[in-house]
Amino acid sequence: MTGYERISEVLKGNIPDRIPVMMHNFLMAAREAGLTMDEFRSSADNMSQAMIKACQTYDLDGIFLDVDTALLAGACGARVKYPRDIAAVCEDRQTRSIPQIMEDLQKIDLRNNERVQIYLEAVHKLSRWCRKEGVYMRANADQGPFSLACLLTGMNEFLMNLLDEDMEEEIHELIQCTYRVSFQMQHLCMEAGADGTSYGNSSEGCSVVSPELFRKFGKPLETRLAQELKQDGITTICHICGRITPILEDLAETGCAAVEMDAKTDLKAAKKAARGRFIISGNLDPALLAEGNKKDIRVETEKICDLFRGEGGLILCSGCALSPYTPGENIRTVVETVRISG
Repeated sequence: MTGYERISEVLKGNIPDRIPVMMHNFLMAAREAGLTMDEFRSSADNMSQAMIKACQTYDLDGIFLDVDTALLAGACGARVKYPRDIAAVCEDRQTRSIPQIMEDLQKIDLRNNERVQIYLEAVHKLSRWCRKEGVYMRANADQGPFSLACLLTGMNEFLMNLLDEDMEEEIHELIQCTYRVSFQMQHLCMEAGADGTSYGNSSEGCSVVSPELFRKFGKPLETRLAQELKQDGITTICHICGRITPILEDLAETGCAAVEMDAKTDLKAAKKAARGRFIISGNLDPALLAEGNKKDIRVETEKICDLFRGEGGLILCSGCALSPYTPGENIRTVVETVRISG
């Protein structure tokens, strides 16, 4: 089977010839290509060539194109820092009120944003290469509605507002507005040629907010997004960092096709919750891949393979973005181990 076939079969609920491997490796790919992050994010050619080189170097089944966590927020008027050597990030303090943010969001069309267009051009270039090479092309549609609302408001203020009952209606209205932007980005990624999409809603995970707050503010929009993307024929992966074990059943109830989780989530519990309801992407620890030795990485990879071998249901992936300084031999160890044990 090709990498495209392996990942596609898993996402359909079928069993491939082995567990497919994908990595959240844009930072690592840029460094190995000799690019600063400013050079990477500013050029579709740089993005696509760096990701192709990484895919070929490590013989990955899919390319996962990401650029930072501030792409949509920047397009929506957030204050963003663009360091030369690290990924762009939103500033901690944002200056607009929520009513002003919502008013501004009504005017947003992502097709008019230069950074978004550079990213979509890279998706298009990569999609053409992936189709020829039998590689799955996953385009990250940046942030989901909850996390985008958080970035536009500012993390501290947003989290405080979640605890204020007088702000509840306004927060719901804001997330409805950011939903439209997130939904448009999903469609633009597919129009650019992606095989499937993903998005991050990491600030709604249990390492940031309580399960109760997730159920009140995050889950309704996750459910709506899953339903509407499914209606439009878009297969997406919801990425939530940190610990999500307490909300696994809730995520299953949203109907999302796939959930990406990191090493803080109990994989056995996730497998039980996911069975027949969603696909798991993850959950190799980026810290282990960056700092661990080959033996420990092999053992951890084998442990995950043992849990899913011959059953489907898993795309083996780093649970979050890899450090740019992750040793290449550690990624090779994962791929080689999966070929033997997956």
